[in-house]
Amino acid sequence: MAGERAPLLGRDAAREVIVSALGADPPGNLVIVGPAGVGRTRLAREAMVLAEEVRRPTHWAAGTRAAARVPLGALAHLLPVMDTGADTLALVQQATRAIVGDRAGPPRVLGVDDVHLLDPLSVTLLHQLAAGGAVNLVLTVRTGNAVQDPAATLWKDGLATRIELQPLSREDAEVLIGQCVDGQVQTRTGERLRRLSGGNPLYLHELVEDGLRSGRLRRYEDLWYWVGEMVPSRRLSEIVLAHLGDLDADEWRALQVLGTAGTCSVEQLVELSSPDAVAALERRGTIDDDAGGSGEVRVAHPLYTEVVRSLVPEAGRQRIRRRLARDQAAGGRGDHLLNRVVVLLDSGATAHSGPLLAAGARHAVAQLDLPLAERLARAAVEEGGGFPAHATLVEAVRWQGKSALAERLAAAAAPAASSDDDRARLAAVRALTLFCGLGQADQAGAVLHKARATVQDDGALALLAAAEAMLAFLGGDPHRAVRQGRTVLSAPVGAAHALAAAAVAAGLAVTGRTEEALTTAESGRLALDSHPDPAERIHAQVTLAQAEILALGLSGRFGRLEQRAAELHRQNLATAPEWIGDAVACVHRGWAALASGRPRVASRWLTEALPALEERDPVGLLPLCRSSLAAARALVGDVRGARRLIDGSQPACAGAIAVFDPLRRMAEAWVAAAEGRRGEAGVLVLEAAALAARQGQEAVEAVLLHESLRLGQGPRIVDRLHQQAGRLDAPFMADLAAHAAAAIAESAEGLDKVSSRFEQTGALLLAADAATEAASAYERRGERRAAAAARLRAATFARECGLAQGPALDVLPLPALTAREQEVARLAHAGLSNQAIADRLVVSVRTVETHLSHAYAKLGISSRADLRAMLPTAALARS
Repeated sequence: MAGERAPLLGRDAAREVIVSALGADPPGNLVIVGPAGVGRTRLAREAMVLAEEVRRPTHWAAGTRAAARVPLGALAHLLPVMDTGADTLALVQQATRAIVGDRAGPPRVLGVDDVHLLDPLSVTLLHQLAAGGAVNLVLTVRTGNAVQDPAATLWKDGLATRIELQPLSREDAEVLIGQCVDGQVQTRTGERLRRLSGGNPLYLHELVEDGLRSGRLRRYEDLWYWVGEMVPSRRLSEIVLAHLGDLDADEWRALQVLGTAGTCSVEQLVELSSPDAVAALERRGTIDDDAGGSGEVRVAHPLYTEVVRSLVPEAGRQRIRRRLARDQAAGGRGDHLLNRVVVLLDSGATAHSGPLLAAGARHAVAQLDLPLAERLARAAVEEGGGFPAHATLVEAVRWQGKSALAERLAAAAAPAASSDDDRARLAAVRALTLFCGLGQADQAGAVLHKARATVQDDGALALLAAAEAMLAFLGGDPHRAVRQGRTVLSAPVGAAHALAAAAVAAGLAVTGRTEEALTTAESGRLALDSHPDPAERIHAQVTLAQAEILALGLSGRFGRLEQRAAELHRQNLATAPEWIGDAVACVHRGWAALASGRPRVASRWLTEALPALEERDPVGLLPLCRSSLAAARALVGDVRGARRLIDGSQPACAGAIAVFDPLRRMAEAWVAAAEGRRGEAGVLVLEAAALAARQGQEAVEAVLLHESLRLGQGPRIVDRLHQQAGRLDAPFMADLAAHAAAAIAESAEGLDKVSSRFEQTGALLLAADAATEAASAYERRGERRAAAAARLRAATFARECGLAQGPALDVLPLPALTAREQEVARLAHAGLSNQAIADRLVVSVRTVETHLSHAYAKLGISSRADLRAMLPTAALARS
């Protein structure tokens, strides 16, 4: 069957149960249960393979509806010709003797798939075999759709162990998809596939195969993306319909209603089908309560919904929508507003419904379903929804990356703004759109200045001040951002508090007050929870996350940094549909990995973010994404790819968003270093640090000064780095200064100590560099064993970073081995035995042992394992 093609994933615990049961004395029976497509057959087949590996004879049978019409029909191929006229007891006895055999050798294992499809006599036979113990059973039973479990008495009576299979986890689903496409899949694509399949391996496999066949699953650089809607193929629809089983007319009508509406009340569903149909579908597990807690019902599996919806003609869907809309207009449930408004819009009965449509649009924005929000908001504007409809439309369009259109819509909405609050909200949105989306810094400032002259309400003025603070941070003036934002934070909490907290927290992070930055970000998140309008939450939410990531990275809390970035990414996937926040979360993960010294991991996440940000970038993160990806690729040796990113045309927002310019120049330096221009690279890093200093980004300046240490600029920066470390609040800054001082002094012990400090904070690439420098210092002093130990740590750290070597390892002097010692060490490093090396070099094994002994002594090691750990292949080749 198709499901058998899927690899065995996420079933380690179940496999251990099987091994334990088959290896027990006496061996036990197994009943594997689960819904259709979850992998029952695959796991049962695995059990048979495990039995065969210990030389136990196996037999296999499968229940079918056709075979169930004949007594013992599914087992007929295992039985001799029998007298069908004999009574039931005689038939069971004959069949038992045939399957058990002469009992010579180990007991047989009988696997029976789909036991729920067996005839009653076959079920009786299996119970007899289980009770007798001469044969071990591996049975599978499908759950759901009101299927009875004929093997239930076995596990209830202790004659079998029950294994209940659950849907695949997110991680296992990603692995399965990756195996199907032979590569990595974009995170959102993987999440969409997992959700639609419900974690069912068969459905998931079929979806991926159909995506590959149709071309909707496509590769972009190193990642696979799904393009367009996920519509079940004809083959998959047939599989789903087979799993749904036979439905009468009323049951099918009920599923059509839910497939069209998504959810509806039980009362409505009963009225549109029948009480018996709804009860039958509930008993079979085909429908259940809405997971959103609306008190309504839905189809139990998301793929069932899509298949049913695809089979309902458009005319039928329109009839259902009109009927539901009539019921709701007559006083239907009001606690599921968004679904209600969508049904209303689809029915075409929207006259005089502007406020209701506007409310639905705001809910859609809150759920980050931005295309739906735009659709509802446009209808609300046409139906007289007033300023709330206009404002929601602007936000929905803006967050889809259509900045120019958002600006035109915002300008057109000005006449609808009738209060100071309306005018301030509109000005703040326009300013952020002009600045971040279009790169028009002067125009953004002018919009805020004009609005400030026309409003008097304190709350409105606070919102304008918060927007000005945000523009100050993005424009490269973090100190002004902190000053201006604090004027808002000092007042009672209001609508502007979250945005002001985001600006202040980000400014504090880059100026080196990271503890205060984290506290301020937390206060901003608390303010978000009480924010009255979801449309205005998004920018503050995104920037608060950015501020927290910056603060954690610049304070050297790298373990927490990567953990938090992963948490934010998972929260986004779990709570939002596909939107630009996916790319923002990937930038956070990429920047966190790069700051922690894991450029390969960083490249993976930044590569995922790049195409989405190139298509639409309402927050202005594309310059940071491109420069960070260039740095990551330079560090892993992809010089050409890094250079393309640096030389590519700059996005429109690059001229306005100056706060990330120092990091962009640092990336240029690393690309130059990767191209072999280390002197120029050192100058570029110093220029980047000077720019950070001019902007007041003291923490960023300190990090950049330390980066220049790797490029030979130590004597020029050590004093300034010590000054900054004394002023900033993070112990990590003191570690950077200590590293610079120890490197300049060539203090092996000092470098060893700082390497350990970097290891403790999770900065493993810095730990590798410091350990490498310590090895060189020990080597110059003739302390070969200490040098070898430091070199071994450096290689270990570099490998943990996903690199064959760290930046400093490029210049690590290796101990002087003779030509023959190098040759023998290289072959031993490649895994050849002493005898194989002797045969290759036409020398004696004793000679090989002598050369290896000399090499080990010079390197300060004692085994081949140490040789492989300490000397990456490239480094050994240079010996």
